[in-house]
Amino acid sequence: MFEIMKNQLGKFIRETRGIAAIEIAFILPFMLLIYFGLFDITALVSVNRKVTYSASIVADLVAQNKTSVLKSKLQDYYNAASLVMAPIPASAVRVEVFGYRITGSTVSQVWKTNNGLSSSCGADPSMAAMAPLMVAGNDLVVARVCTTYEIYAANFIGHSIVNGSSFDIGESITQRPRSTLKLTCYNTVVGGAVCS
Repeated sequence: MFEIMKNQLGKFIRETRGIAAIEIAFILPFMLLIYFGLFDITALVSVNRKVTYSASIVADLVAQNKTSVLKSKLQDYYNAASLVMAPIPASAVRVEVFGYRITGSTVSQVWKTNNGLSSSCGADPSMAAMAPLMVAGNDLVVARVCTTYEIYAANFIGHSIVNGSSFDIGESITQRPRSTLKLTCYNTVVGGAVCS
């Protein structure tokens, strides 16, 4: 009996069929994790670049206006940001624009507006942070774009396994108006109600 068990054990140890299946069973989950992880990392970097570029475009377009900009014109700038952010739906991208002015040593937010989509990108930019960037009589325009990136791998692995299944991505770009010292946003007509 012992001799039969010894022969069977020896035969089992020398057997090579099925090794590949066992190796794949151990390796495949790690390979899939690496694949989806790399996919998410590259997609996250891509979205981050799009957010930065969108904020830069909006800030640059607003800064090119002379003395004033209408809210309807800002909608065109928001549409430009939506085109850059594609294929992310426009409804998931928030664009905010702020105007700051310094009088003496006091910085104040003169106007602000947004595209009305998604939730707020957070608290308004700090006026204390604007002070070192400003010189007397020169306004600053701050454009901020934010969105949420959903982790693709969480759909396969499970949202409970991937601790956070989304990342908030945002960027603020600050520029001085190019053609004027002061730039004001108006709701409908120049000299009317200021954007708020």
